[in-house]
Amino acid sequence: MPPLRPVLLALALAAPLAAAPLPAEAAPAVAPAIGCPSLANLRLLLRESKDDAAAAAGLLADDKADHLGCATIPRDAVAGIAEHLTLNGNAYDCLTLRTTSVCHWVVAGTAKPVEAGPRPRGGDKARASDKAAPSDKAPQPEKARR
Repeated sequence: MPPLRPVLLALALAAPLAAAPLPAEAAPAVAPAIGCPSLANLRLLLRESKDDAAAAAGLLADDKADHLGCATIPRDAVAGIAEHLTLNGNAYDCLTLRTTSVCHWVVAGTAKPVEAGPRPRGGDKARASDKAAPSDKAPQPEKARR
């Protein structure tokens, strides 16, 4: 029977290494949501920036550049998705924003509506079965005198 002592020693030394936390991977950079009131303007901006959202955001940061009405959209400004369109194999969403009534076109999936947390219930917290049932007979109005 081979000696177990070297095997046990190797396992004892390896256990703390296996339990050591691995270095955290860098979180993937979130591309900025670029939105335009016109889908044609969004496509022009993306063509100029070679479909690179960071480069498009750089173009929008230049005050002297023609922005075509486009802007970066903050994630918390998105209220919902009004429309979805696929054109030439590329998908686009038109987002409704909290700050304007005009929907803004973005590359599909770059911005999603912020989910509202559960709203606290207000008012009486009694169950419906605990509440008194209304009477079957409603009071009859008095007949008008002639």
